[in-house]
Amino acid sequence: MGAIPRPETPRLDSVPPFLAIRHGETAWNLEGRFQGHSDIPLCEQGRHRTARLAESLVSRLRGDPSARRPAVVLSSPLRRAVETAEVLCQRLGMPRDAVVIDERLREVSFGTWEGLTTLEVKERFPDERRARKRDRWNFAPPRGQSHADAAEAMSSLLCELPCVEIPVLVTHSGNIRALYYLLAGYGETESAGLAIGHHAIISWDGRRLEQIAQ
Repeated sequence: MGAIPRPETPRLDSVPPFLAIRHGETAWNLEGRFQGHSDIPLCEQGRHRTARLAESLVSRLRGDPSARRPAVVLSSPLRRAVETAEVLCQRLGMPRDAVVIDERLREVSFGTWEGLTTLEVKERFPDERRARKRDRWNFAPPRGQSHADAAEAMSSLLCELPCVEIPVLVTHSGNIRALYYLLAGYGETESAGLAIGHHAIISWDGRRLEQIAQ
């Protein structure tokens, strides 16, 4: 199979500043299960830490007079992201309808792997597990999607980001890895191997992508 072509990278000077945040934890996260499109809500720990994240973001904005306040929150349609987005809106003093759902922020599907732990995948699908280790960026489980698919979706989103006061993107780890691939010049292997913790805040100022909180 030939290499999957890299998505067209948006012009760096055309992508407006934004913040990207990974959703809070779910029970499946704590159990180490692949989630993908499975619609798992935040667990108690996830809700608690999301509230702390929102307070931290509010304090950061208040402490920087030059910082522009968010005006819209774009969210993955999955509940764990929507719940995170709603808490952010509440703490930022934004109306609940400021949350706009965008399908391109949805986590990729893990197909037949969803609901399984890494150990269970290794036991049941050893060949697929080895294939993923060889090329984590382009590998997709049966009936699932790859990091390359996430990059294609995120490339489309970046080209259409609203030029408003700093939009906030509430999304998933694979989508954030795609941002590093598209905007920070990271290669496929490097991007796929990035550790993106829950509640990580990623900032794009129009020129540089960096993690500003974890």
